[in-house]
Amino acid sequence: MPRALTLLLTLSLLCACNLPAPAPALAIPTASPAATAAPTDAPAAPASTGYITFAINVHDWMHADQSADTLLRLVDLFEKYHVRGDFYFTPEVVRQYASEHPEVIERFKNSNMTISYHIRPPHPLYAGFDERLKGLSDAELEQTLRDYETYALDLSTGELDRSRPGGYSYVAQVFGTHPVVASAPSDNARLREIGQKVYASLGAQMTLMYHESGAKIEQPFETINGLLVRPSDFSVTRVTAINNSENFWWNYMISPEAARYNPTALLKSQLAEWESHQYGRAPFITVLIHENNYYRSGAESWSAIYFKMEKGRKTDPLAPPYNLNAPDPSKLRSEADREAIFAAYEELVACAAANLSVVTSADLLQLAGQAQ
Repeated sequence: MPRALTLLLTLSLLCACNLPAPAPALAIPTASPAATAAPTDAPAAPASTGYITFAINVHDWMHADQSADTLLRLVDLFEKYHVRGDFYFTPEVVRQYASEHPEVIERFKNSNMTISYHIRPPHPLYAGFDERLKGLSDAELEQTLRDYETYALDLSTGELDRSRPGGYSYVAQVFGTHPVVASAPSDNARLREIGQKVYASLGAQMTLMYHESGAKIEQPFETINGLLVRPSDFSVTRVTAINNSENFWWNYMISPEAARYNPTALLKSQLAEWESHQYGRAPFITVLIHENNYYRSGAESWSAIYFKMEKGRKTDPLAPPYNLNAPDPSKLRSEADREAIFAAYEELVACAAANLSVVTSADLLQLAGQAQ
């Protein structure tokens, strides 16, 4: 495509999405790493406008059919716009795919999506489930955590099932690649530090120290215990538009307030606010959602297994043994609700693909390396 025509197309899409003008040139390289990873016909994007990551946390092992359908649809959506998503898998949901939906595994193996890793209860690195780790020496703790990332987690006891593979190593084995990100969400500094070192030794290259915001303006790329910290200046996740109450945008797509919660509108307003501060660099933006948010509402399906529930919300962690037959507190969304959420998400992906640098954790590693 001629350069003039490419520029005209980019400008017209900017106007269509009504995003702020690009920020000043970055101190870090402005060439989009996604451009080398995406198909050759991917549209050019002005990297100085911002770097945006579509992170999908995948953890609904209780509704594997709906989870699998959602992931296949998301991969199709990202490929439609020649961008990549960053999918964070738990070993429990991967085990369900491997036994019931091998087509999901194959789809990811043959796609350009990025594979990352995360944990859910009753993994002992999850805040509130670390009782079995207390009192261990550093050496014992490291070996125990390594075992939890090598063998299967017994969901009813929190113990290890050494007869089956599990953890980070299992997810890497199934997908044939080392997940890029692995977080240690413990609220105990020692457990978190040793957990990060274990993940780094197993092949992870990035971790989380915050989910939605926390990157330093002057130094967005930081490392800890051998892992790059995923940078994020702000996210397209929560909205406080009504009564100053914190809500997730996807819960309002069929409500009368849908326009106020629209994620593309949220992106525009936050980019405009970022530009007004004149920080001198482009922002790192995280679009965070869970796969079950598309098709179920309320608490996670497994919440009542591992937490006390009050008015449909999680409170204190429960002690083992856990009741795997506890009532599911989540509810199936209507078809209209599901389609409205997907439509709003696609609008956001399309706008970002046309105007921003859509990156995954793999691309951020490349950016960080170039910035050194």
